[in-house]
Amino acid sequence: MMLLPLVAIMFYACNGNNGKVRITEDEAEIQFDSLSHDFGFMPQDTVSVYEYVFYNIGGTPLHLEDVVPSCGCVLVDYPKGSIEPGEKGSITAKYNTHNRRPGHFSKSIRVYSNAKTRFVRLKVTGVVGEKTKEPKEKEKAKEKEEQE
Repeated sequence: MMLLPLVAIMFYACNGNNGKVRITEDEAEIQFDSLSHDFGFMPQDTVSVYEYVFYNIGGTPLHLEDVVPSCGCVLVDYPKGSIEPGEKGSITAKYNTHNRRPGHFSKSIRVYSNAKTRFVRLKVTGVVGEKTKEPKEKEKAKEKEEQE
């Protein structure tokens, strides 16, 4: 009776998947470290980047078929090749605040793959700050100095 818990602990500790549990041997499966990211406060006209790390915890190669952001303000980059069983990959999301209204934002990224879980939704949130007039005032002061 006491042997069963010990065997389970040894399996999880020594499965060779960096602490990730393999769910199935006959299909790929995707598991993300995090499904959401909050960029916090972002000034206008800036770009922020976040990397969503994922693992193939299945038994066959994982292929990301498509990664689709909900808005043109989010650009994504993702691996086009195979992620082998036990390997990790990442999806890079860049949020551009140029011409974005000040205030809170919430955008999604749809991830389609050949995994047992065919569709995963990632989320990015944050707050875009007001555009300040300070840079324009500095430019005018600099132009005035150059004219003198």
